[in-house]
Amino acid sequence: MSTPKIPSRLAELIPALEQTTTEISLLLESVADDQDWRPKDEHWSFRHIAAHLEACQTECVLVRVRQIAAGAKPTFEFYDNDGWDFSDRELRHSLVDWRESRARLFEFVRSPPERLSRKGSHRTFGEITVLDYLAVDLDHDRAHLADLKEMLESRAGQRETSERPSR
Repeated sequence: MSTPKIPSRLAELIPALEQTTTEISLLLESVADDQDWRPKDEHWSFRHIAAHLEACQTECVLVRVRQIAAGAKPTFEFYDNDGWDFSDRELRHSLVDWRESRARLFEFVRSPPERLSRKGSHRTFGEITVLDYLAVDLDHDRAHLADLKEMLESRAGQRETSERPSR
C-alpha cells in the first residue's frame, strides 16, 4: 500500500507554521513571568496574545478546517475575539493548549489529501479551501510574531530607560 502524496503546498505550509509556532512560543515563554506587560493600555498583553492564539486555533481554525474538509461547503464570518476577557488564562497554559490544537490540525490535514481541495466561503477571503485556511493561519502568526518583536523592543527600551541613573 502506498502512502498518499502530500500536496506540495501543504508540504510548504506545515513547516512554515511549525516554525512560527516555535518562534512565537519561545518569545512568549521568555516573558511568561511578566505576562501582563503591555506597551500601552489599549494594547494587548503577552497573556492576551497567547490566549487569543489558542482561542483562534481551537475555536476557529481547527473547527473551520474540519467543516471545509467534510465537504459541508460552509460559509464563515470573520472570527473575532477582540474584547474577550482572558485574565483567567495563564500564558504558559495558553501556549500548551495552542500547540496541542495546532498539532491536531497538522495531523488532521495530512490525510487524506483529497479533502484539502474542498471549499467553503469566507466573508473576507471569498472561496476558501483547507490549504487556503492554513495560509490565512500562517499570515495571522506572522502578524503576531511581528507585533511580539515590537513589544519586546519597546519593553527593552522602557527597562533601559528606567534603569538609567538620574542626573
